[in-house]
Amino acid sequence: VVVTAQRREQNLQEVGIAVTAFSAEQVRNMGFANTVDVAQMTPNLNYTVPQGESSQINFFLRGVGLNDFADAQENPVAVYVDDVYKPAMGGLALQLFDIERIEVLRGPQGALFGRNSTGGVIHYVTRRPSEEFDAYADVSYGDFNQRKAEGAIGGALTDGVTGRLSGAYDANDGWTENRVQGVQDYNATDSIAGRAQLLFAPSDDLDILLSGNYSRNSEAVGAWQHQSTKPSDDGNTSLPLPADEDFWGSCPGCDAFGYADTDGDPWSGDYDRPGQVRVKNQGLQANIDWKVGGLELTSITAYTNVKRLQQEDADMNPFLMPPYSPPPVPPEQNRSFIAPTFEAETDTYSQEFRVAGELDRMRWLAGVYYFDNEVDGHYQLNTDAIGFVQMDAQYTQDTDSLDLFGQVEYDLAESWTVIAGLRWTDEEKTLDFENIDNSGITAFCSTEPDPIASGCFNPAPTPISPSRPTADHMILFNTGSVGSLARQDDDYITGRLQLNWQATDDMLLYGSYSRGKKSAGFNNGFLDTTQVFGNNPVETVPFDSETLDAYELGLKSTVLGGTTRLNASVFYYDYQDFQTFQWLILNQVIFNADAEVYGAELEIESRPMDGLTLQLGMGLMEATAEDIPNIAGDAVRDRDMVGAPDFNVSALARYEWAA
Repeated sequence: VVVTAQRREQNLQEVGIAVTAFSAEQVRNMGFANTVDVAQMTPNLNYTVPQGESSQINFFLRGVGLNDFADAQENPVAVYVDDVYKPAMGGLALQLFDIERIEVLRGPQGALFGRNSTGGVIHYVTRRPSEEFDAYADVSYGDFNQRKAEGAIGGALTDGVTGRLSGAYDANDGWTENRVQGVQDYNATDSIAGRAQLLFAPSDDLDILLSGNYSRNSEAVGAWQHQSTKPSDDGNTSLPLPADEDFWGSCPGCDAFGYADTDGDPWSGDYDRPGQVRVKNQGLQANIDWKVGGLELTSITAYTNVKRLQQEDADMNPFLMPPYSPPPVPPEQNRSFIAPTFEAETDTYSQEFRVAGELDRMRWLAGVYYFDNEVDGHYQLNTDAIGFVQMDAQYTQDTDSLDLFGQVEYDLAESWTVIAGLRWTDEEKTLDFENIDNSGITAFCSTEPDPIASGCFNPAPTPISPSRPTADHMILFNTGSVGSLARQDDDYITGRLQLNWQATDDMLLYGSYSRGKKSAGFNNGFLDTTQVFGNNPVETVPFDSETLDAYELGLKSTVLGGTTRLNASVFYYDYQDFQTFQWLILNQVIFNADAEVYGAELEIESRPMDGLTLQLGMGLMEATAEDIPNIAGDAVRDRDMVGAPDFNVSALARYEWAA
């Protein structure tokens, strides 16, 4: 298996990094259909998705991830497609088609990949055009009227010019039954994707690849399984409500609205709003590779646009705001009790230049990387059916980053190699955020001197200020209202130091220290300084960068007469200012806490006889976030990190023969 974990082609067994790689044949044989499927066969790789397949993807690699779902956030597991970083978590739910290989690099990659790769890198490499004509088509049909198709065609167009067209389609009916008449069943999908490439090769030393991609994902989402709950005695969590307890005074076993789902079936429910996620993802890029006098020059220019709309039925019950109009009135004209809508557009431009060369005992690479990202968000929450707020939040987050990086590999002796890499990053990020309540509830409950007597629950009035210029404002957060709090400006150095020992032709041992860093950022959900909906004092809107120092020992080996690949690694992470997530009142908040992670991985792939393939992957991990405050803020505790199971295992046995 050939990988590019160090930005050049190498055999997987010669790379002193914990890498899980899948060839085109393996991707096809394992049935990987979308970007998250790699987690099935990769030790210590997990993911969360807050809605359906088309929603935001949060990857967790060795426990490192971000369990937030705001559109402006970036995951610390960096996702690349054809050498281009993809920052928008809402744009990571992609179909896999016409794939050349997939590489999962575990551990910080702060030297060569850099941006937000604290946890590692997942790199999807698509098939490039070639002079040889080829084409394929794959069509399938399954349960719930699932229709899937993919195909590609490519070859020489003229002398020195080749091209390739690829496409995929995936659709199915809903497989979660909605018992509310006139409203959709949930988890129905409709996705289409395409890619066009032109490769110009005017000489043997110059390749210019121009490509464009487009995808559209649509899914009926929001079918949360309902469970009636009550607060615990200390108020720090929720507990299942017994069927015979009328805690809310609505009915035994019911929630505060008087509803309980009692059939025990997680694949059905009563949902009054036609929830949906719609994502449009499109991009252009130019990859130039040029060999000049023993040097290899690379330029990667890319633009990506992601548009996302998400609507959901957050109250998970069948009650609409009266008066309810039965069919044939369109369901969207009836109003759910709690109806959030999230809309965002992410524009990303990046430019990378690299130069690489070799001397007698040394291989080196240097480069510069520029990243410009703008996220425009519009979030709305309508809860006036229960006499609560109507929030209208709009924001723009701008990020500009410049990186200089380099790496040197030097052969100390025939079997010993030292690797050193550094990356300097300078980044500026600004946030312009405004949230207004159009219901009048915030203005009343946050300005009255005795709000509890009027049915309000915030502890004290919130005065008018630059960050709250009118009574309807929940927050105004920008450089004009809060000054430097709305700007994150930072520069830092990350890198890697490693020693490889090629003990035998079939065994590589390595030890490494690496540092990764994820940039500072801003909270940007439904922010509120008034304590009516949330508790977000302006000082808590920004959060600091996180730093991960990783120590790793590993083994790459080929055994049993060359039939079996056995790779193993052990690691320890000292995680400083880990960006973690919690709920305060009804709002999500990212904050910083220290953490510690350690574990081990084992991967075995064997082909003991013709046609038989055996695979085993195992991961062990202990991941602890330290000193996490409780909801009341009067105590701290250590907590298991999200997306970090203590043990995971995957196995495969496949036998194939000629027909």
